[in-house]
Amino acid sequence: MTTSEEEAKQLDSVTDHVQEQELDASKAQQAMSVLAQNPNSKSNSDTEAAAAAGKITVSKEDVAVIISELEVSEEVAERALREVGEVENGKSALVEALRRLVVA
Repeated sequence: MTTSEEEAKQLDSVTDHVQEQELDASKAQQAMSVLAQNPNSKSNSDTEAAAAAGKITVSKEDVAVIISELEVSEEVAERALREVGEVENGKSALVEALRRLVVA
């Protein structure tokens, strides 16, 4: 190859790189616009779930067991028990909450 052919090839590779960056920037801009249009879609479902969980009563003894065994805060223990909610007969909310906290 001659020098001019090599220079042309190098110039093409540079412009290809710039074009790829422009495509990535446009994809990022599209993603940002989608997020800006629906900022509360997930938070609404989270709010509803939190409201439902707030209605569930938890045993202070269960909270104490979770705090002592897993060394988590009272808020984390109560939230875990509320997320478990009502469990099927024969299953313990405490056991299920402990299981979820350990696996998480």
